[in-house]
Amino acid sequence: MPSIAFLGLGIMGSRMAARLLGAGFSLRVWNRSKGPAETLRAQGAFAAGTPAEAAQGANVVITMLGDPSSVKDVALGAGGVVETLHPNQVYVDMTTVDPATARGIDCACRRRGVAFVEAPVTGSKLAAAKGELVLMVGGPEEVVRSLDPVFSPLAKHVVYMGDVGCGSTMKLVNNLAIAGSILALFEALTLGRRAGLADERMIEVLSHSALASPLLALKARAVAERDFEPHFAFKHMAKDIRLVVAEAKGHGVRLALAELLDSLFAAGLERGYEDEDFAALIKVVEQAAAAEGLAVGDAGATRNTRAEL
Repeated sequence: MPSIAFLGLGIMGSRMAARLLGAGFSLRVWNRSKGPAETLRAQGAFAAGTPAEAAQGANVVITMLGDPSSVKDVALGAGGVVETLHPNQVYVDMTTVDPATARGIDCACRRRGVAFVEAPVTGSKLAAAKGELVLMVGGPEEVVRSLDPVFSPLAKHVVYMGDVGCGSTMKLVNNLAIAGSILALFEALTLGRRAGLADERMIEVLSHSALASPLLALKARAVAERDFEPHFAFKHMAKDIRLVVAEAKGHGVRLALAELLDSLFAAGLERGYEDEDFAALIKVVEQAAAAEGLAVGDAGATRNTRAEL
């Protein structure tokens, strides 16, 4: 089996790397903070001290980092990944980045004769731990197909999107749809609470309606229980929505919902929600509703006191 270097061991990356290790791959890992790499070292991985050291000797190099700037630093910075690669290696970036960043890394790899593939993912930390992610892949199709054994332990579905840039565009499309759906759900729950409806009854109805989905089940439950342990961090969804807005502007497209989401996520970051799950957006919605005299606090709802006819 090919050896793999996995760089970036956050909420998602640590679980994805563990899946590859469990599938029998020889694994080289790197992370800025040492703890996650040491955990995998104890399970049999080689913990490298630098990105370049991790990449050396690996057949496939994967990065799963926080944002475009961190990918550029690790991939293109001095002592970074790209300058250590040779034509027999494949570089796969699974970070959510803007298409321009993906294409820039692809160009740098091409100059060294190295194949580059983008493969951003959708799915929570639970999906990462179970190998049930969905990958949106861009790059040379023959190289993508050769990566099937690597992607198999990570994903339940791999969609080939086309050239580099198409995968990252699809990831932005995906996350805009998710965030927009969640905003609608949270506003609906806020209204229902104010009108005196119980969380359990609202969730029961929605879960048996056309809206039923794993996303609804997970995020509605998080709101009802006020449990914002991160499955997908608020700061990362905020970053993705910023990328959506910038990409839309680059195409001359006005997206009103994306701009609203951007402002709401920015408000949440200002209030310190960055390391909570993005379901903490409910708190921003509630606070905005409270400013109009419509919302309730974290403890629950109060019944509408208007006279009944």
